[in-house]
Amino acid sequence: MELRHLRYFCAVAETLHFSRAAERLHVTQPALSRQIRDLEAELGVTLLRRHHTATVLTPAGEAFLRRAREILAAAGEAVSEARQAGRQLRFGHYGTLWTECFGPALRRFAKQHPGCALQPIELMPVELVAALRRQELDIALIGTVTRALQREFATQPLCTLEMQLALAADHPLAKRRLLALADLRDADWIAWDEAGFPGRAELLRDAARAAGFAPRIVGTVDSVASMFVAVATSRAVGCVLPMSRKLPHSGVVFARLRPPGIPFTMHAAWARDSRQAPLLAALATALSKVN
Repeated sequence: MELRHLRYFCAVAETLHFSRAAERLHVTQPALSRQIRDLEAELGVTLLRRHHTATVLTPAGEAFLRRAREILAAAGEAVSEARQAGRQLRFGHYGTLWTECFGPALRRFAKQHPGCALQPIELMPVELVAALRRQELDIALIGTVTRALQREFATQPLCTLEMQLALAADHPLAKRRLLALADLRDADWIAWDEAGFPGRAELLRDAARAAGFAPRIVGTVDSVASMFVAVATSRAVGCVLPMSRKLPHSGVVFARLRPPGIPFTMHAAWARDSRQAPLLAALATALSKVN
């Protein structure tokens, strides 16, 4: 028996609904049902009665729920105490270019908090939010912040960068280093995959809409390297963050956009109820002084 079995059981017992519990836990309903069956098999008792119209706790389930809650609370306290003792902050980011960008601020923070160790963890942008929800990260650098995300987490804007255009070296506009977005109203575009980089394609659409056109998106990519390959081997245009220019980009040139361009704001996000919330807020403030 593992703690996840207890968490899963408590979620079902509190909602008395497998679908709602699965949604709360961010797992599929079949996976949740399987975990509950495994738990019941290990205990040798039936914890929940499933009916067509309802799910109810058995007497054994009610007794087990009380103990499960106590165990989960004690485990949570033990984890929090251990983390607090070590003062280790798990810092989620996407790519070393971001850690380079915030390097000076991170070093200043480390000097000001000598008892705190930062553990950088690199994940895809979409995985950063999921890791925060699973409490596998204490704080993360994330891009687009929706209202729903602001309700779920404490967030703070850190810096705003102007996205730049990436074009093939032989593109008709390749020799121009400054372009207006309207100059590309007839261009094909390579966009960022929504599954891996949520919100980035929408930044392009919003900026293009303000410039009076809808971008003709002909493909999507899930990495900077893929963006450069797609652009270099076609007449399509992509938009990238300025630090991406430090990566190998054979056959690709860059151009800046005239204001308002395509602004990209990086945020820090962390759990509001974290026991280290004051320290995390201090870290976010330090990172916001990157400029």
